[in-house]
Amino acid sequence: MNADIRRELGRKAFHLLCLSYLAFFHWQGRAASLRWLAGWIAFVAAVEALRLTRPAVNAFLMRSLGGIHRPEEERRMSGMVWTALGCWLTILAFGDRPRLVSAGILCLAFGDAAAALTGKTLGRHAVTFRGKRKSAEGTLACLAVCAASALAAGFPPGAAAAAAAAAAAVEFAAPLPDDNLWLPLASAFVLSLA
Repeated sequence: MNADIRRELGRKAFHLLCLSYLAFFHWQGRAASLRWLAGWIAFVAAVEALRLTRPAVNAFLMRSLGGIHRPEEERRMSGMVWTALGCWLTILAFGDRPRLVSAGILCLAFGDAAAALTGKTLGRHAVTFRGKRKSAEGTLACLAVCAASALAAGFPPGAAAAAAAAAAAVEFAAPLPDDNLWLPLASAFVLSLA
């Protein structure tokens, strides 16, 4: 396994941290999850602000993360902030409907990982979109895994397919500031219309 794939596996394993947000939501409910996750986001954002204003701290943290960061994250907020904020917003918007929260966060955790890992290992039909390499294979993997995630959350096939299409479109388009912010919201929103 080459170093690029190992780094991506590390990133995606770390990315699965958002499943702990979902578990906490189901254990403690909406209000407690919003408070706890807001505190976590504030802590992570403070560390990120310190890292981005202090070169020595930045260098230390980049070394400590074992190379799982993307090169552009050395100079901007990492995906961890956007992932947590996307989950917080999903709980805020849809917390009264737990299946929507589950589907949105599962799509983020697994769909994003499927896109990246499939794109890196099997991606043969690629385009560069807004400076990022995206592959048809990665987008299709995201679509399939997000559909399975929505089905696992208890949604019918048509709704699951629509949510998966929204999630895959967000993952491909990578809207600013980060697709991890928008992906769970998009999939949960589409499901809320079903």
